[in-house]
Amino acid sequence: MASDLTRAYRVSAHTTRRHARNFYFAFLSLPTAQRRAVYALYAFCREADCVADDAGTASSATGENGSAVLSVGELEEVPSATNNDTPDDLAERRAGLAALRARLAAAAQGEPETERDLALADTLDRYGVSEEDLRAVLDGVESDLNPMRIETSDQLRSYCYHVASAVGLATLPILTDGAPPTAGMREAAVDLGLGMQYVNVLRDIDEDLALGRVYLPSEELAARGVTESELRSRTMTDGLRSLLAAHAERARSYLDSGRLLLPDLPRRSRACPWLLSEIYGRILARIVAADYPVFERRVSLPATEKLWLVFSSSWKRL
Repeated sequence: MASDLTRAYRVSAHTTRRHARNFYFAFLSLPTAQRRAVYALYAFCREADCVADDAGTASSATGENGSAVLSVGELEEVPSATNNDTPDDLAERRAGLAALRARLAAAAQGEPETERDLALADTLDRYGVSEEDLRAVLDGVESDLNPMRIETSDQLRSYCYHVASAVGLATLPILTDGAPPTAGMREAAVDLGLGMQYVNVLRDIDEDLALGRVYLPSEELAARGVTESELRSRTMTDGLRSLLAAHAERARSYLDSGRLLLPDLPRRSRACPWLLSEIYGRILARIVAADYPVFERRVSLPATEKLWLVFSSSWKRL
């Protein structure tokens, strides 16, 4: 069993190393045991996204003995469905997510059903990760199966909570090294996740439109006189630019309040959330500085800059 557990953690690390992009650089800052645990959570969330993207992909991307070698991009960057889905496609994806919920419940009971779940079960037990937080992630992934249309700012916040903040809440007990997080720490973790996902919403507008998804709230578009046809024709108007500026300010505010988590964490864990807030903060700053080129290109940071941030974050671990 020990060798199987080691292999399960190794598979999780491989998945993260290949596909995490922004996350992987932040995870590098963690001590080994905590880093392995975060990899296990990431691999689970990655599999959920893979199942939602294509119910057949998860099995076809699985090696012998159920070890996952998934081949899709970073969790928050991968579309889960397209406009061409049939009812059978959606039913298959929902069945795949239901199976993941059952496997999660089994892992939480210390009875992992597959080899890949060994690392997840060990992480849940070792650090006291909440099964409910991971269930919220699955709920968020499932909500993306159909073309998304957000009507209100509250709906946007709820969506971002499920697909991003819940991941942070699940990770939080690992960052505290198993100590129960306080209510204040959970609140800050929620805000950090919201800030990161709001940045994703901003930079992925063009990609999401191609998938029939509009995450900018209808009520806010209407308030600024932005029509659906203007948005879908990728027309940048003064009203849309005003809305993007307001959205960017909310993202910045959430990132700022999310950073309040840092002083409450053990020193050896602080660099990870700091790196995430810094990477997404810099992406946001570049979008704003370039006057919101959301229909022209997807703004990101080069790997060299991310590596420099990892090295410069060493003082957070003192």
